[in-house]
Parts: sequence; structure tokens; C-alpha cells
Amino acid sequence: MKIYLASNFDLSETVEFISKNLESEGHTITVKWWSKDGFDMRDKKMNQNSNAFYEDKICRMIFERDFEGILEADAFVFVADFIPRKYNGANVEYGIAIGANKPCFSIGKLENSALYYPIIKCESLNDLITKLIS
Repeated sequence: MKIYLASNFDLSETVEFISKNLESEGHTITVKWWSKDGFDMRDKKMNQNSNAFYEDKICRMIFERDFEGILEADAFVFVADFIPRKYNGANVEYGIAIGANKPCFSIGKLENSALYYPIIKCESLNDLITKLIS
């Protein structure tokens, strides 16, 4: 199964761990956005005004890469922290996945929101793996 993992850069180590475990189960990760692939705009995000940030060609490349990765995926997994927090980009990615009728799963603790109603909540990595193949 092809899977898109969404989260926050602060959780990159957790996402990498989940990615490796899913791959060991035979799944494919469509985009490894957390890896050092030359498409990192975190520094620019903090140091550029919004016009310069959105005019940067890498910004468009990241959007296109991630958008296509979500559409290519068979399933979407929202990797959350175990303490609820806000997720900006991952929420946009979740919206794209819901709009594309992808089954959506979460691991970790999301903030309470009616918009997360359709997500299949998983208690652990093993629970996620089991529910992905169900």
C-alpha cells in the first residue's frame, strides 16, 4: 500500500520511525518530506516576508510534490504528538486527502475537532499496521 505521512517537522524522528516500520511491512511512503532533499524552507519561513516566501520556486515545488504524494497514496496517516497541538501544513494535507476520498488514519493525540471525525484513530503503531490492512 502507498502511504502519505503528515505531521510537523518537530516530530520528524517519530515520522521516520513510523516510516521505517511501515516500509518493513511492505508499504511504500509516497513522499519523505522530513528528509534532507533540498526542499527545506523552514529557515526561509522564519526569515522572509510572505511575498518572498511564496514567490520562491522551492515553495511551489514542495506544494506540488506533497499534493501529488497525497493523491498517489492509497491511505493518509496523520502522525500527531501525544500532547495535542496545532498542525498547520498537516491539516491542509488532511483536507486534500479527505477531498480525494482517501482513508485517513491518525496515531497520537489530535486536538478535539469535528473535522477529525472521519479519521480512523490508532492507539499504537501495531494498531495502525493492523487497521491499514483491514
